Amino acid sequence: MKASELNTLINRKCGTNDTTFTTADKLVYVNLFKDEMASKIMERNPNFFLVPSTFNLVADQREYAIGNDLLNRIRKLEIKFSSSDSRFPSTYIKDYLGSETESEIVKQFSNAENGFAHTIRRRALFILSGTISSVTGGGRIWANIFPADLANLTDSTNGLEVDPSTTSFGFPRQFHELLARRVAIEYKSNRTKPIPLSMVEQAYAIDLEAQLAAISHQDDSGEVIGELPPSRDTWDNGWNL
Repeated sequence: MKASELNTLINRKCGTNDTTFTTADKLVYVNLFKDEMASKIMERNPNFFLVPSTFNLVADQREYAIGNDLLNRIRKLEIKFSSSDSRFPSTYIKDYLGSETESEIVKQFSNAENGFAHTIRRRALFILSGTISSVTGGGRIWANIFPADLANLTDSTNGLEVDPSTTSFGFPRQFHELLARRVAIEYKSNRTKPIPLSMVEQAYAIDLEAQLAAISHQDDSGEVIGELPPSRDTWDNGWNL
């Protein structure tokens, strides 16, 4: 579904047009409930909105702000402290209670693999390592981010599910009708005299749950089957006394 088609569908569900329910007002609702639904999708499928992004290390700087588009959690942080090194995973410390004096940090941590860590506070990463030098693209964070906001409801070219860029997400197709329905529910409920919801609108929570269940597993091929070792290796072939 394209943005213009979503706009038409919302009007049909609400019994409105672009004069009685402007596209600007609809867009506020669309982006609001898009984020609400994305959060639920991520809880069911943690990899769905997962994307890597890099940031530069700055000499002697340990704290780095996390982007405003972060959706609930960070999966992994990788760091290289020299442009010639490979990135290695950083160990996450939930509650770092050690000294934050620079001389004490470099005593406890290093820039070698498995020698550094990070903690999260004030919506920022705090890196615990040896001395930090400037490295372009030294950090790479794997995190879930919100799907990109819709810029308008007039675009008739691009589907909502199409990723706007390699570092941003579109909104999954199977939730488009539910998004329109959610906007209609809010619109009808906020009238001075609320408009009764249709049977379909009353079933919104049930239908949303069905789609969340369907999207919970993207790949069922990762099956691991364990087998017992041969009986001769366990000294149990039925002939032992």
